[in-house]
Amino acid sequence: MRIDLYLVPGPVSEERLADKTIVLIDVLRASTTVCKALQSGARAIIPVEQPGEAAEMRDKIGVEETILGGERGGIKIDNFALGNSPLDYTPEAVAGKIVILTTTNGTQAYACAKYSKNIITGGLVNVSRVAAKVAKSDRDLVILCAGDEGDFSIEDTLCGGMLIHKLMDEFRIELKLNDAASLALLLYRNNSGSLAPTIASGEHGRLLAELGFADDVRFATEIDSIPVLPVLKNRKIVLEEN
Repeated sequence: MRIDLYLVPGPVSEERLADKTIVLIDVLRASTTVCKALQSGARAIIPVEQPGEAAEMRDKIGVEETILGGERGGIKIDNFALGNSPLDYTPEAVAGKIVILTTTNGTQAYACAKYSKNIITGGLVNVSRVAAKVAKSDRDLVILCAGDEGDFSIEDTLCGGMLIHKLMDEFRIELKLNDAASLALLLYRNNSGSLAPTIASGEHGRLLAELGFADDVRFATEIDSIPVLPVLKNRKIVLEEN
């Protein structure tokens, strides 16, 4: 299996994504929020790039059927019901709803892979479930890290490295890695015993703590705490059917 990891979001040619499994990672916080929302009974999550697009989508689908969630700069968007804190996506808030979500980093990254047919949302909270799914596939893998406003983020790269480590160590898959994937694997192995404090002390972790979201950072680093498999189908992120 070949693995190409992209440390920051950006245009990726359709040819490089064709017939491959895509794992999109935004540990802080979109991936974690998607997992929590689906675990809490949301029918689906629709990722969109802009707040205006989210409002238009809500009007198109129906106000009663949907709920708007999103942030810019870590702060909930005005007139949105929810921000991007996974802790707010409780069954009481989202069960039975379609969540229309727009975030600074994570939902933007879905646009990079819009032509792919096999997109999985991955985070630390579901990394083992994602690894098991990838291991069963005969496709090569592309890992897209959402990053932080176009820059490198340590948490997404660590998560990508952990996923690669699991495929090698637990599933004994022979891998061919691009340089970024090799770097992510090395970063994970050097920090595997201190993931939570490493992420909390990272640039994005510190920013969220300053904004009052330290609990989100802790929640997002709880390994395998939400063992769901969110997949993108017809522009909607849903739980994979068993």
